[in-house]
Amino acid sequence: MNILVLPNAFKGSLSALQAARILHKALSPRHRVFAAPVSDGGDGFIDFFKYLYPSARLVYFQARNAFYKNKKTSYLLLPDGKTAVIETARICGLGTAKKEELDPLNATSYGVGQAIMHAVKKGAKNIYIGLGGVACNDGGSGAATACGTRLSDKQNRTLALGAQPLLQLAHIDNTGLVKNLKGVRLFAVADVTNPLLGPKSSAKIFGPQKGATPSQVKLLDRAMAVYARRIKKELGKDIAHTPSTAAAGAICAGLYGLFNAKILLGSDFLFHKAHFHKQAQRADLIITAEGKLDSQTFGGKAPLAVIKLAKKYKKPVRAIGQGRAETPLFPAGPNSRTE
Repeated sequence: MNILVLPNAFKGSLSALQAARILHKALSPRHRVFAAPVSDGGDGFIDFFKYLYPSARLVYFQARNAFYKNKKTSYLLLPDGKTAVIETARICGLGTAKKEELDPLNATSYGVGQAIMHAVKKGAKNIYIGLGGVACNDGGSGAATACGTRLSDKQNRTLALGAQPLLQLAHIDNTGLVKNLKGVRLFAVADVTNPLLGPKSSAKIFGPQKGATPSQVKLLDRAMAVYARRIKKELGKDIAHTPSTAAAGAICAGLYGLFNAKILLGSDFLFHKAHFHKQAQRADLIITAEGKLDSQTFGGKAPLAVIKLAKKYKKPVRAIGQGRAETPLFPAGPNSRTE
């Protein structure tokens, strides 16, 4: 049997690459197996690109994590020397955060901006930023600040980092960022389709993951609404309702509104880049996996893309993970089912 194995990361335990290797080892004695790590922009984004470009080089540097501590982290520089791949989960990630560290009102994406600036100084002209698995919900304001944006209140005082200070946002000076990133193209690779605001906002859906209480979720929503209004008024970008702007603590919203990044849905973009469609056509069975399979899986995560891939080519599919989706994605049928 030809088996195509496409696992996502098991957050906090196994990387997507480790999961692919384990499944390949378990299945290959009896089957022909093609196993590859997948990503939707979140955890495992760099592993995915490293799989595609084995000669790509990891660049190590110091950056702030979500809680303002300087930590050693890395991004990937592709063989052309002009393309960088940044994984937000490696910089301000939720998976490695301790429960007592969680601080959704003040956590920052500043380190993501530091990574962008470091890559630009190394000569990067195209930067892919994998979005997902972060511990902050500041709308990417911290990342923008690190790249030269100045956010201030009515008294023209520079705002502190974090989401809560955005409630006082009255003016955006983006000239420094524009100057620093002149000639650089950014791509925001999102792991979800949720917009910044509304019933499925970044705060409502993902805030509790980052430790937000119900009252803090409401505050985060208000802060993001103020942020969205200022960006719309001063820069003309609608970050409030654009699909995927909720990704990675709404870092996607900031990348779109302040950096003028192009938004890409991670699973669709990465699957096309890796030519998984060709592998799917040859397969007799497709297997995907993730740490937890739940309603969020069906909001743009990689396993959903694998299931859609199987459905397109009428291949049986199995999904390995903890939990089960509350409602089936597709009607039950002999050639498209999950377990």
